[in-house]
Order: sequence, then structure tokens, then C-alpha cells
Amino acid sequence: MNNESTRGQRMLDAGLWLLNAFFPAALLTGLLLCASPVLGAGKQGGLVLQFDDGWTSWATVIAPEVKKVGGVASCFVNNQNIRSGRITTEDLLSIQNTYGWEVGTHTWHHLNSPAYVRKNGLERWMNEEFQKSVTELGAMGLNIHSLVFPFNAFDKKLTSAVTPHIESYRRSEILSLANGIGADKSVPGTAIDMAHYVPLYLLKQWIDIAAEKNTLLFLYGHRVLPDSSFATGTVVSVTSTTLTAEVDVTLPQGTDLVLVPDINRRALADYFSVKKVTGKTIEVDREDLTTNTKPGASFLIGEAYSARLSDFRIMLEYAATKVNFYTLHDVATGKHLKGL
Repeated sequence: MNNESTRGQRMLDAGLWLLNAFFPAALLTGLLLCASPVLGAGKQGGLVLQFDDGWTSWATVIAPEVKKVGGVASCFVNNQNIRSGRITTEDLLSIQNTYGWEVGTHTWHHLNSPAYVRKNGLERWMNEEFQKSVTELGAMGLNIHSLVFPFNAFDKKLTSAVTPHIESYRRSEILSLANGIGADKSVPGTAIDMAHYVPLYLLKQWIDIAAEKNTLLFLYGHRVLPDSSFATGTVVSVTSTTLTAEVDVTLPQGTDLVLVPDINRRALADYFSVKKVTGKTIEVDREDLTTNTKPGASFLIGEAYSARLSDFRIMLEYAATKVNFYTLHDVATGKHLKGL
């Protein structure tokens, strides 16, 4: 053993001697257990995850991933997605009863609610889009407490009519940190899909803030897909509407493909839809690529309303060491206050 190792061992032995000399063994054991990050001690603040529309992968992929870190989430289903088979009653009951998630309504038809009211009237929206959805979901055995308006679109007339019947509804925000549900029953929500891409380092920063400030972070998305459903590469050159990669780009399957031109940057403007790919060249539908990426950056292509599984896992694992997980119903009923 070299001198440095010997000196380090002597310091460790001395430290342990002092602890044993001044603390009873039982108390010392308790202190060490309280300090253990494995037990999650000292976590404060919370992460409120939400998913919209209705996909079987909620039950087969996302809920199991969230459960691995001891978490829960909320989801909002559109009844037509049950009718089409994109998600089943059994999936939703499993999400609620096995995984402990909250299931809410995303309305009957997933139509723009203010536009519907202007055309058909508020009473018809309440009966045909809201109450019809809640009644059917309740008959399936689902406990419906909250609503997410399609496209997060609403107005005061709608919220005044619906809030007596729900615990919460979502409003879209660039950064969604709050201590709970607002007096108007709204909660903030920040999207993390490809269309509203948030880099991993920034998600970790937000989680850190929630932990440090003992507050809640509200994030929402739609689907989490395998990494094979995405294309990635390195930027060689860029113009206002084209990005050239170092190798030929093979587009993943899917519709509504979008480009994240730099996975370490968050674009606050509209997303880049992929128009076409020719060999190494990716063409998009907007003219400001040069302000959003540069040679050497890593890019990512995938469906607009999806997130990459590896990124989602990293976020979950990081959050599990810092904050608690809550459903919106937990927040509405004050369960989160035990940790705030």
C-alpha cells in the first residue's frame, strides 16, 4: 500500500473511531440509514407526469417504466381512441388499478372546444363532449376527476361551466412549476414531446429546482417509443432550410416526423416538420435552421407527439433520486403536502 493509501486509511479509521466514541451504535445506525440515498430520504418536491389521447403503450411500456422507479402518473383518454382499439378498457383499468395512475377525460371527440362551442353552443359541449365522456368512462369502472381540453384550448366560458364538475384542468406553460392546483382549478403543464423538445440537461435542472424549492413540476406528453423509432446523427453543415448529416439518413416509420436540430438546445418557436430526406440532406418546412443548430451538433428525428425511451428512462431515474411522484388527484386532495 502506498503512502497516500495508508494516510487515507488512517483518516478513515480515525473518523470511525470518533463516531463510535461519541454516538451510541443504535443512533449511528439510524443516522446512516437516514442519509442513505437508496431509501430516498430527504426527497422533497414532486413530479406530476401526464399523458394525453390514449395508447396501449401506456399500459405496456410507460406505466411499467414509471413503476420501476416507484412512480405514478395521470393520463387523459379520448373516448374515440377506445372505440378504435388504440387503447382498451382493460388497458385503462390496469393503469388505474394495478399501477395506481389517475385516468381523466380528454373529451368525447377530441375537438377544439372553443370552436365547438361557437358553432354548437356551450350546453351541447357540456352534454356531448364532456358529460358523455365522463359517463362512459365511469361505467367502465374508471374514477374520473380531471379534464384536459384537446390542444389545451379553452376560454372562460368553458372553464366556468366545467370546473364545478372536476378537480383540475391544464393550461400550457413554457415552464410549469407550482405549489398545487390554482384557485381556478387550473394546473400548468409543459410538453416534453419531440414537437416541444426539452433537452435532458434542462429537464434535470427543472427537477433540481422542484426539489430545492420544494414545489411541483408538471410535465406532459403522449407516447414513449423505442429508440429504434428515431433517427439520429451529426450535423456537418446547415442552411436556412436544410441540414446535411455525416452519413445517409434513414427516416424512421411514422407520420408527422419532426426534426430536433440540436438535442442540447430547446427551440421555443414552432417545431421543424421534415419535408423530405435525400441521402444525407434533410429538408424542413421553416427557414431558421441556422439559428437552431451548427456543425458538430447531434440531431434527432421522430414522431411529433412522442419521446425517446432512453431519454424518458434517464429522466425517470434522475427524478426518482430527487423528488416524489404524484397524480393530479394526489395534488387535488393534498397528498403532496406531506412532502412539501
